[in-house]
Amino acid sequence: MPGESLERRLQRIHILGLKDGLVLRAVQQIFEESNTTCKDVAPKLRQPGERWLIRGPCEYVPPVGVEVVEKRTAIPLGESEGIYVRNTQTGEVRVVTGTTYMLTEDEEHWEKQLPTSVIELLADEEVRFRNRIHLAEVSYPSPVSACAMIQDYFECEEADEYGESSLILPEEPKPFQVISLQVPHNAAAQINDYRQNKSRVEFGPVLVMLGPHEQFTLLSLSGGKPKRPNVVKSLYLLLGPDFVTDMVVVETADHARLSLQLSYNWIFDTTEAMENPVEADKLFSVPDFNSARTIRVACLGLDESGKVQNSCMFTENRLRITGVDIQAVAPTDERTRELLMKSVQMAIEITTSSLEAAAT
Repeated sequence: MPGESLERRLQRIHILGLKDGLVLRAVQQIFEESNTTCKDVAPKLRQPGERWLIRGPCEYVPPVGVEVVEKRTAIPLGESEGIYVRNTQTGEVRVVTGTTYMLTEDEEHWEKQLPTSVIELLADEEVRFRNRIHLAEVSYPSPVSACAMIQDYFECEEADEYGESSLILPEEPKPFQVISLQVPHNAAAQINDYRQNKSRVEFGPVLVMLGPHEQFTLLSLSGGKPKRPNVVKSLYLLLGPDFVTDMVVVETADHARLSLQLSYNWIFDTTEAMENPVEADKLFSVPDFNSARTIRVACLGLDESGKVQNSCMFTENRLRITGVDIQAVAPTDERTRELLMKSVQMAIEITTSSLEAAAT
């Protein structure tokens, strides 16, 4: 008609599949009429700025006063998969797992922040974290021809069969997968909920998925020979049984300093920890455990009858030492080492001479 022009040129009909949806926004007060193909479209008065979501399958043509903000697609999630979802109205963040889910008009994908040290350990464990896609890296789909973005749409320079440029909607950003950790068999991981100020312990084999307000307990344990603090970094605690070697310097009654190389068997006692959360938390109650002093004093200790005990239990973190073996003894002082070697050689020579004299 004379004096009329197309606001956005020709617009294609939005054909939505079973797993598709559209986020709509009213740019003016309108009365939305019913749609015979879209079940979510019902007669309703829409206020300016109001947002709502329609789901397929249907065909939809936005009326005057309604703009399409974003296209939504349902995300299929298995039992071991999940995404973080944030409500833009309340700010509440939750985890969605084990279902096919489509964001509503008031929801968005949310990225969970982690300490750098935890990120590095998760990457070493080859969990899904390394495959996460950041919103900043997500770009809008690029049509074949050169396009320019105009008012949330792409206007392509190539004309379609009707001689008009086509418009393409931007896709929704990629979701952030739930942070997960595979705790191996005979291991335990502690997860802290800083919002509710409580913790839980998960025993492997299990796949642990972090909630929005949860973080892994980062273990920093001693290692090496002799033991040095903060050598081993891990997100889970191995429960044993296993053995550990260590080097301890002792001083004898005649003031000779000796270096002992020890080897002892150990296991964490989880008899009650599996059922009692209080006992389970004890496994992580000691940040770093070094039993060298206890072993130097009494090794495994004595029972009531004065006999050496079969094991030594540390109630602080339920670590049980089941055996101690001295693998080597060597003086730390160089002069003492030389004198000891000469003494041993002299003893061997005297014994040899005595045997030769007895033989003749």
